[in-house]
Amino acid sequence: MTLPENAIGKLEKEMMKGKGRWVADFDESFLKYPVGDVTFDLFISGNTRVKGFILSRLYSFLLNPNYEVGFFAISIGEENDPNPRRLRRWILAVKSCMQKSEMKWAWLVLVGRSPSDSVKKCVQEATDRDVGVAYVDTESRQITSADTYLGRQLKKYVKV
Repeated sequence: MTLPENAIGKLEKEMMKGKGRWVADFDESFLKYPVGDVTFDLFISGNTRVKGFILSRLYSFLLNPNYEVGFFAISIGEENDPNPRRLRRWILAVKSCMQKSEMKWAWLVLVGRSPSDSVKKCVQEATDRDVGVAYVDTESRQITSADTYLGRQLKKYVKV
């Protein structure tokens, strides 16, 4: 069993030094990142132009697009249990930050314990194309994701 606060730290490490490196070069992370009236526990920014040795850099420069991307995480507790309205507010906050930073896509991860069926349904029905949404259950270590391309891809790269 992992506390949601500890899981946030693990997510940060996983995205910046683990499997997240296969998707983007996440280079900056911020804790308690405010966006409007929403404060995310973790925000990581980066781009899809991967760095490496000479051949990797050449390949990346010639073939990969250089998109700005983001990773947002928020701890879920009794006081901010997700419902469709609250989830939409979080997604709009992510989209606001995306617009300011000219990001092409972002991931939003909700971290909590034992989500109810209504919470799982709410996450699965998030249909925004530019924001992949997932719920990480720290007790069972299961991930529930939105049924979008970014949501399904998020399951591959998040591990708690």
